[in-house]
Amino acid sequence: MIREIRLYGDPVLAAPAETVPEMTQEVRDVLADMWDTMTANHCVGLSAPQIGVSLRLFVINAGGIVIRGANPEVLTEGTPVEDMEGSPCIPGIQRPVRRPRKITVRYLDESGEVIRCELKGIAARAFLHEKDHHEGVLFIDHLRPGVRKLIQKDLDRIAGSRT
Repeated sequence: MIREIRLYGDPVLAAPAETVPEMTQEVRDVLADMWDTMTANHCVGLSAPQIGVSLRLFVINAGGIVIRGANPEVLTEGTPVEDMEGSPCIPGIQRPVRRPRKITVRYLDESGEVIRCELKGIAARAFLHEKDHHEGVLFIDHLRPGVRKLIQKDLDRIAGSRT
């Protein structure tokens, strides 16, 4: 089922999400809805807070990597690079964000198994972007103050459109 994407200014996007204790059918159902919502919105990743669910769940379909998981952790980070990012929560705005090109991660997969793997390129960027959502951090929070100021009017417009 495709769910509504929460927009910038929604409190669920600014709050830390809860850890997922186990992979239940209810959790897998949320992951399925997230996948449908991500696909419908032409995204490479989505986190549960983006659909109003305050859980550490994420889905990724980027760079040939497909993940439906919970409780993402970063174990090691490589050299940072700058590349464009956007979010359906902040429609129409994309800006360069500096993130590691390669990471080693751990997460809980849909079956409840702990997975440890290395991600590179767009898959690493998507993983970090979705993990940030679990901390209440948006990609714009990584921007320098001057750059953020340039888009503030657009951010205010998006926040105002939520009501």
